[in-house]
Amino acid sequence: MNKDLIMKRYGTDVTSLDRVLRTAEGRTDTAALIAMASGGSKDIVSMAKDAVSKAKQKHGNVKLSFPETAYGLPLLYGWKGISDIDIDGAASFLDSLKDAGDATLDDGLLAGENTMYAAEIIEAVRYLDGAPEEGEGFVPDRVLRELGLSFVDETIPGAVLFLGRTDDDRELKKMARDCQSKGMVSCASGDCLEQIKENGIAVGWDRMFYPLGTFTATVHALNFAARAAYSFGSVSEGDRDRLKAYLSKRPKIVVIHMGPLSRLDAAFAFSALLHSAVIVTDQDVTEISGALRSCKDHEDMIQVGIEERGITVKLEPIDLPVAYGPAFEGETVRKPDTYIESGGTRSESFELLTLADENDVEDGKITVVGNDIDKFKKGETIPLGIVVHIYGKDVQSDLEPVIERNIHHFLNYAEGVWHAGQRDSNWIRISNNAVESGIRLEHLGKILVHKIKEEFGKVVTRIQVTVITEPEEVSRQHEKAKKIYEARDERMKGLTDDSVDVFYTCTMCQSFAPDHVCIVAPERLGLCGAINWLDAKASNGLSPNGPNAPVDKGRYINEKKGEWEGTNAVVRAQSHGNVERMCMYSLMDSPMTSCGCFEVVVAMTSDMQAVALVDRDHTGMTPVGMKFSTLAGSIGGGRQTPGFMGIARKYIVSRKFIAAEGGIARVAWMPKRLKEMFADDIRRIGNEAGIPDLYDKIADETVTEDADGLIAWMTEKQHPALNMPPLME
Repeated sequence: MNKDLIMKRYGTDVTSLDRVLRTAEGRTDTAALIAMASGGSKDIVSMAKDAVSKAKQKHGNVKLSFPETAYGLPLLYGWKGISDIDIDGAASFLDSLKDAGDATLDDGLLAGENTMYAAEIIEAVRYLDGAPEEGEGFVPDRVLRELGLSFVDETIPGAVLFLGRTDDDRELKKMARDCQSKGMVSCASGDCLEQIKENGIAVGWDRMFYPLGTFTATVHALNFAARAAYSFGSVSEGDRDRLKAYLSKRPKIVVIHMGPLSRLDAAFAFSALLHSAVIVTDQDVTEISGALRSCKDHEDMIQVGIEERGITVKLEPIDLPVAYGPAFEGETVRKPDTYIESGGTRSESFELLTLADENDVEDGKITVVGNDIDKFKKGETIPLGIVVHIYGKDVQSDLEPVIERNIHHFLNYAEGVWHAGQRDSNWIRISNNAVESGIRLEHLGKILVHKIKEEFGKVVTRIQVTVITEPEEVSRQHEKAKKIYEARDERMKGLTDDSVDVFYTCTMCQSFAPDHVCIVAPERLGLCGAINWLDAKASNGLSPNGPNAPVDKGRYINEKKGEWEGTNAVVRAQSHGNVERMCMYSLMDSPMTSCGCFEVVVAMTSDMQAVALVDRDHTGMTPVGMKFSTLAGSIGGGRQTPGFMGIARKYIVSRKFIAAEGGIARVAWMPKRLKEMFADDIRRIGNEAGIPDLYDKIADETVTEDADGLIAWMTEKQHPALNMPPLME
């Protein structure tokens, strides 16, 4: 590692640094690794003590924590049961650590445990002087939650941590692309991160490739994995046995180490083993089955790790001139980097997927009507129509919009292709780099054919795609599409909870939160925002034994609260008896449980008269006295918490949203951006309820972020919640 850089960033003692970064001297058998880890552990603990002492002199006895997390220092939280710690507490804790021996495997594991605690404290001390380098460091809880459903359905099958350095830059690029094409979350620290940056490999929280930093920043990969157990698995602080059991199953971690092993590397290796990781190194080591493997060929290291950790990769490769995988779904193509764009009010654009007769669909056929990308000038805004015809003897018309909505994800997985919206409110940008790499409009069709077959191949047997840029043809086909959209909307208008006899379960998150089950109804979609009633119905048709099973509602128990005999029976069974009953329309009486994938938290305010809404994109304080990360940490993992509930964004404007407590008229505060997102719907609902100025009565962070300020605002604006019964008697 770059010692000058480490000393600059951490202000550490050079003698201790030299020792902890000392590499193996010939022997790399198990005994040598344990001895190295033990020595590295002692030095890193000593450095942590020094860092704490200097921090006390500079900052006083302040609290240590990372930003945007409900778990303080997450490894101390989970492994030691320490939810809050200050400088003095950290000093006492470090003094209490027992030195590891250098003989047995248990000695190595103790060295690894001591190392991860010391490293976490060192990193937290760094945050007292401000965040590390831009885009590096601790990965916030919200990033983990955004990945939630992808972790659950194994679109993201595991995580890879890159350490060390290779002499061949091309090998590193191939390895990075291999991870991304397999849908893996990637992290990098130390020399490897610097090499990745030098080679122009894009990293960032929006790319599933997280730059952790240098030196002890490797610990952020471990606390990211541990927080999956807290966020989704309801693992409480200090419950080591449940934490170990959870990490043995998920998330599945592979550590790729290249180059000579330092004493710090060896210590972190044992830290990783505590988290059930598999380590693959290019060094000559004594292999440990299921834990440590040696692989000299760098391009095979990831596959070896995948096989050793038992990871199943679902993504099948697509022959494209750019990389493809969920790592690129969060990628943003900015205007200066855009070669062409369409839609987004800038040009006429639409996308439509519809059923067709068997003889009208030529499977795999892709047609471009009009100019292809290379015929347009750089920076042009173009008209665009994407028309997908499908056929399958068992395909029902209800499946059309379900598959159509997936166009968004399927196209976004391509590096350099950015897609937003749907129907004729879509917006597409294709980057300069993607065009230079050779991407053309036919590749968009190729993606859709491949992915629809992959995801819906059980019922869809023929797929044909037409991509249109000829202006008159775009307009002509757009008019046809609008009539189909209108017909679908008319069909949906009559779809209410009362108009159907069957709801559906969604148990996808049970792999992470074993006691949680969503009940998906026409007027309440899954709390991740990705599964609505039609999606669940279609999923059940595709896979009758899958996660979306029909629920016969049975007899009404309480119509106002949305409680049925049938839903209670299913919730009781699916939660293994931990949840006795569930009211679909209530926040206060047996609300739906939450896993960890929810988009918004509904939280009762301190005066118990109103509720505040906060979504995971809002990082500031709320009038409830907690940020999103803290609220989310208290309700996830299948807990049923009256007064607090995780929901999908779109459920906010449902007719059934906390209907038992007065619906959206109870909402007194929400982040400005979220409020603006649903402005038209809130105004419409307010008008229907006889509260035409409801939108203006809802406060946001520009008005207040504390409880007293919210009460004053509600009083000044005569908020309707003040005239309702208290949420708790």
